[in-house]
Amino acid sequence: MQFDNTRIYQQALELASLSQSVMGGFPRGYGYLADQLRRATSSVVLNFAEGYGKQTKADQRRFFIIARGSACEVAAVFDLAYRFELIGEEQYGIGRELCDHLARMLTQFRS
Repeated sequence: MQFDNTRIYQQALELASLSQSVMGGFPRGYGYLADQLRRATSSVVLNFAEGYGKQTKADQRRFFIIARGSACEVAAVFDLAYRFELIGEEQYGIGRELCDHLARMLTQFRS
């Protein structure tokens, strides 16, 4: 399997690590947001890996589109966390940049 040697996969894992760190700092009452972040971040990693393993271009494209949508969802959670003052400007900037870069790469990769 070669999916784990791609830049997309490595950046998705980096986003997962950042998300894990961010979730640890959420105060009580924001468990729903942490859960959403956990599921969306996992979806980026898992759907990319599954799509990479599919035999047909159509199947691959479908999973890469799902992974891209999940990257956008993670970006929205970062927006909320920043707006609710749950994360600082540095974590927000890094998280959004990772999400934006992943979304661009996934768009190009599925073409």
